[in-house]
Amino acid sequence: KEIDHAASLTPGRIVETVFFGGGTPSLMKPETVAAIIEKIRKTWPQGNDVEITLEANPTSVEADKFRAFKDAGVNRVSLGIQSLRADDLKFLGRTHDIHQARQAIELAATTFDRFSFDLIYARPNQTAQMWQEELNEALDLAVGHLSLYQLTIEQGTPFYVQYQRGEFRIPDQELAADLYDITQDT
Repeated sequence: KEIDHAASLTPGRIVETVFFGGGTPSLMKPETVAAIIEKIRKTWPQGNDVEITLEANPTSVEADKFRAFKDAGVNRVSLGIQSLRADDLKFLGRTHDIHQARQAIELAATTFDRFSFDLIYARPNQTAQMWQEELNEALDLAVGHLSLYQLTIEQGTPFYVQYQRGEFRIPDQELAADLYDITQDT
């Protein structure tokens, strides 16, 4: 019904991108993803190189499921890695470890022609040299695309409460700007 509603609001549009994201869509059954993709294909014309991306966390990655998602029509996966450092994964509340992150990246690379992963920088205690090393490591693992985000502390989140209590400090504006510059230059 949602696809039909969106189609009524967008007549004549051509689909170039489908993005299954927010939360952990990789927990959906591949059959559900296939049904959604099929409905989209029947509802709108597609461009020549439609990119159909599914977000996945390293902890929900399984070889059989990745292949099933590919068979369902997904042609790109985006992995929520967030960091290639164990202490930072723990700080960020991630449930995967470095080994699982690397396995997920390797699996994505062998299953999909296109994949990406996310990293967050300007984390507590992160130096410019630490970020440069991690970024270089990420570039060795990536194939064409990385999504890089600066850590921000938003009101109403557990991080905000911890930050207000002084439980951790993030880089000051000058260091954060240096980390951004390193990201851009690299």
